[in-house]
Amino acid sequence: MNAPLPANATAPVAPFTPWDNPMGTDGFEFIEYAAPDPVAMGLVFERMGFRPVARHRHKNVTLYRQGEINFIINAEPDSFAQRFARLHGPSVCAIAFRVQDAKAAYERAIGLGAWGYAGVAGPGELNIPAIKGIGDSLIY
Repeated sequence: MNAPLPANATAPVAPFTPWDNPMGTDGFEFIEYAAPDPVAMGLVFERMGFRPVARHRHKNVTLYRQGEINFIINAEPDSFAQRFARLHGPSVCAIAFRVQDAKAAYERAIGLGAWGYAGVAGPGELNIPAIKGIGDSLIY
């Protein structure tokens, strides 16, 4: 299947098979949820067998885990997640893929026409590059 390149694409696309992995993906790191009522969402996760295992040092962000599956609830008042929740209600606002080379994967996505998203990192925090996903969500 040869789809045309998006108008904003800058890099040529080499043909690949469904078995190739040009982005070097290696699973999901986390799924980030947003909700107008983050406490209620956390209770739903706990009923599904997830447990709160960590909290962010400075922000209202909780990591829930079940086995190797990580869900994050971001209840920080002025965060991307809470702005997303005000627009969309309870939903997935971001997903993070594990990749072999984050810089190369990001540059490839941008080269193929993805739109970058620049978040604001606080003191002592990492600035993790993201691209815009479906429905205004983010992909890390």
